Amino acid sequence: MALFVRQSSGLVKRASLWDAAMLNVANMGAGLAVFIGISPFVIPGAVLWLSSILTFILTLPLVILYTYFIARIPRTGGDYVWITRKLHGGLGSIMGIALAFNMPPFFALSAFFSVTTVNNVLLVIGYSHGQQDLIKLANIVFSTSNAWFNYTIALIAFIIILLINIIRPSAGFKLTTALGALALTGTAAAMIVLGFSIPTFHQSIGQFLRYFNLTNQSAYTGPSFSLPATLYMIPYFASYAYIWLYAGPAVAAEIRDRRGLLYNEILGSVITVIFITLPFLLMDLAAGYSFNMTYYPTSIYNFWNIAIYLARNEALQWFIGLGLIAWEFFIMAFGVIVFARYVFAFSFDRLFPEIFSRLNKWGSPMYAHLLDLAATAVFLAFPIISPNGYEALYSYTPLAIIYLILVSVAGIKAAREEGNKGMLVSSVLSLIPLSLLGYEAFTNPYFGVIESLKPLQPYYPGLAYVLGLIGLGAVVYTASKYINMKRGIDITLVYKEIPPE
Repeated sequence: MALFVRQSSGLVKRASLWDAAMLNVANMGAGLAVFIGISPFVIPGAVLWLSSILTFILTLPLVILYTYFIARIPRTGGDYVWITRKLHGGLGSIMGIALAFNMPPFFALSAFFSVTTVNNVLLVIGYSHGQQDLIKLANIVFSTSNAWFNYTIALIAFIIILLINIIRPSAGFKLTTALGALALTGTAAAMIVLGFSIPTFHQSIGQFLRYFNLTNQSAYTGPSFSLPATLYMIPYFASYAYIWLYAGPAVAAEIRDRRGLLYNEILGSVITVIFITLPFLLMDLAAGYSFNMTYYPTSIYNFWNIAIYLARNEALQWFIGLGLIAWEFFIMAFGVIVFARYVFAFSFDRLFPEIFSRLNKWGSPMYAHLLDLAATAVFLAFPIISPNGYEALYSYTPLAIIYLILVSVAGIKAAREEGNKGMLVSSVLSLIPLSLLGYEAFTNPYFGVIESLKPLQPYYPGLAYVLGLIGLGAVVYTASKYINMKRGIDITLVYKEIPPE
């Protein structure tokens, strides 16, 4: 017999600990962090595997705070419910909407760049075995410059995943977990290949460099370790992976047992630190720091491409390549589930029209999924319409930092009310890395809201993106409050109670 989450919702408890943890793993995207997410931006003296560990340690208080909250308030919409109930209803609503619609651009970028992973896999395997058909397929069909083809493939993939969630919601969780298992297994296989290749790495890698015309790179001669440089890379790791913790909490009301609530965040974070740190460590052990620093800036030289090439065996190369491709679809699959839960929660609180919390005959929030499709389809077109618009999509980090600071402040307030010292300490400590990351997000051109710091030059498309989403939240909240007040309903009273299970 189904266990209903809320008396009027129809959502059921179908997610296991592993399902919830895998949503978190997808949210943090470890496999893509070691593809081209981090290494092309490394600076002299930065040790990437050490930066990864330090980032994990610094963000642990935030993981613990999320665990405290999810255990106490396991509701659909997760941190949106925490902020609105424990801090401020209006502020939480505005920023919750802004964060939710901050997600489709990230999903759109993952969908769009799924073609990049296919391109890389085809090229490496094609060059390894002299298969000209694969090389032509990569350069002509799956070319990064073939924008409309990329858009179409990405949108079709997204629609298929979305339809699975509409027709059979339980299969949406299973699909995400299955894609995650393939992605992690492929990454593990890549690490094993690289580990076994350590003694012969330099004898084996020369032909790879020639295939991709990398032999003319100037050899790196800088330091092999610098603490300031290593610390400098922490915001890159945090923004790419470690701060994205909202997935499990968003489906908290659908997690089957308390064990799943207590351990999904920490399990997802531990898996992430392992699958980011070990690849970068193995690259340093195999190639040496200076060699990596010579070729990392080219992007084509990265953990995945090197592991696929060194595997030699074509079947094993395809398996590792499928693991890389699976990471992109893994992220899309988690996104389809999580975005719909936020929209469902907004509708349940009367911020959004009632239709978005209505379930179809299969028990799926179908209309919330269709809204996700519309938003993602629009953002997918940005790389085609405007390079500036495409770059602006990377500005999702500054907005997320503001939101996470609100979660920490809500944690401080809730902990003081409950007299919970552990929650209070984790809330206060979580503000330290978030404050540093917030400074970096608004002063480093990498994060998309300024073009330069000295002289200060704002990046207007990025600022427009951030302010536009906050403005969207403000407009929706104000309109909803006005419309409901005319019906005799004060929606601010909703935030004085926690939704029932």
